[in-house]
Amino acid sequence: MATRTRGKFVHSNSLIGQQGINLIATTVAEMGYLWTPTTGHSDAGIDGYIEIRRTDTGEATNFILQVQSKATAREWENETDEDFNFRCEERDLVYWLQGNAPVILVVSRPRTNEAYWVSIKDYFRDIETRKSKKVHFNKKSSRFVATGRHCPRG
Repeated sequence: MATRTRGKFVHSNSLIGQQGINLIATTVAEMGYLWTPTTGHSDAGIDGYIEIRRTDTGEATNFILQVQSKATAREWENETDEDFNFRCEERDLVYWLQGNAPVILVVSRPRTNEAYWVSIKDYFRDIETRKSKKVHFNKKSSRFVATGRHCPRG
């Protein structure tokens, strides 16, 4: 009796994760900034870096934002047309908050081209918020887009 060999598989979560990174990279390029992804072996909780550049002159500023991407195909916790919650894992929060560089969290739903962002260190400055491990996103004011006031700036 012949044994059937199983092929290689790629889990759909890996694809959704990559689509989230691609959405960030495209948006950052549209902003006129520089995106540098981390590689698989060096990704310990930061998926890439945004370097802010002056879009009027092209001058690089050496202002670096670390970026953590969390992509999904599902609805977010308590999602409505206006807002939703995202629950962070304790180990992620500890990692993001201990460093010396600004960290932004970008949550996305790639299939609908939705992405939202928050500055982790600013958001979790308050101890009660920190204890909740929860980010409340307003879909209008937290949008991660290339135009308008809804994107990180140096």
